[in-house]
Amino acid sequence: MKIFLAAAAVLITISACATVPLPHRPESQSYDQGNLKKGDHGCPTAIFVAPTGTLVQCELIEDAPAPTDAVKYFPSADAAALYVVTKIYERSHYYEYGGVIVKSPKGYAVSVPSTQHHGMDVNIDEDPESYDAPIVATYHVHPCLKNAFPGVFSPQDLAGARTANRPPYVLDECTGDLHSRAPGDGYLDLDALMKLGVGPADLMQGVQLSPGKVVGKIIVDGAVLN
Repeated sequence: MKIFLAAAAVLITISACATVPLPHRPESQSYDQGNLKKGDHGCPTAIFVAPTGTLVQCELIEDAPAPTDAVKYFPSADAAALYVVTKIYERSHYYEYGGVIVKSPKGYAVSVPSTQHHGMDVNIDEDPESYDAPIVATYHVHPCLKNAFPGVFSPQDLAGARTANRPPYVLDECTGDLHSRAPGDGYLDLDALMKLGVGPADLMQGVQLSPGKVVGKIIVDGAVLN
């Protein structure tokens, strides 16, 4: 009799379970792995991560954030230069960084800034084959250092611009002024060079420095680093 009652209880329990409706989920939303792999073109609907059993939903393309390395275009070379030197200053005040500005049908764009981790020198890749659009200018920054004259283009800056025949930009990190120079902008005269602090030996050699023209400005702390 006890065996019969136990068996009956099991049957009742099984029957009760069988009558409880399972949660309905449309086939297209099924967590079945076979279904998840259907239409997988590199981003499956979901990925079941073992052994924790965590279901990770894949981002929809329209919801995914824009890639951080997407090319940003600007209406002018001045705007492009101002943008990139601002980003450089946000990340470093100690080293010279530089790069190029290119022009495509979509607008002006900047190369990724490079540095040699030096306070008074930077090498810029100006090989045309390194870029998908023509180079139209260069940019770099001058850290705020004593006796380094960050607000002018150095003889090396000027020589590079003449050789490549394209305008340079430089950020003075003491003042936040963005300078650009074009042929005909002139050079500092003797009085201005002496006021700037250029030494007698350089004056005797006829050193040429040029502030060019200020074409933009960013906010800086003005702290002298040395």
